[in-house]
Amino acid sequence: MAGTDEESRAAELDRINSKLERLSAQRRALRKAMGLFGENFDVRVWVESFASPDPDEINRVFAVTGGYLALLNNTVEAVRMGAKLVGVKPAEGTLGASGLIEAIRIDGGFSDQQAQTFIELYRTRNGLQHDSPGVEADEVHRQVRLLLRHLPRFVDSYVNWLKEHDIEL
Repeated sequence: MAGTDEESRAAELDRINSKLERLSAQRRALRKAMGLFGENFDVRVWVESFASPDPDEINRVFAVTGGYLALLNNTVEAVRMGAKLVGVKPAEGTLGASGLIEAIRIDGGFSDQQAQTFIELYRTRNGLQHDSPGVEADEVHRQVRLLLRHLPRFVDSYVNWLKEHDIEL
């Protein structure tokens, strides 16, 4: 039975590694998709395309929002798997990924700002994924930039937190 636990743990570590390794390629793909909206991801071009009924514009927007969703989904899955290995449950009074991020923050894995930023990014992800009518183009633009700016440090903190719990990737 102990061999099964070790094999299960090794498989989970492989899945976490796979998720984290994929992030680099997904970040490059998102940056490439952002280039479809002019130099420096022009907010004016983005907002016009975001609201456009034109199928080609919708597809351009989907390239960016899909990249955003992929990055967040892979990161959150890695966080969930790591939290399970460590034995961390969502912080009291919270649910899901936001609760796990908060619990890891409480355990010293994320700074207050990292946790707050990532929870904000995750809320935008939920709005996009569930096609919420309250999702504004300029806010998505801001969130995409925020994600790209903060994701590397967030992942570094997460990996260091795992190491503190004797989990080496």
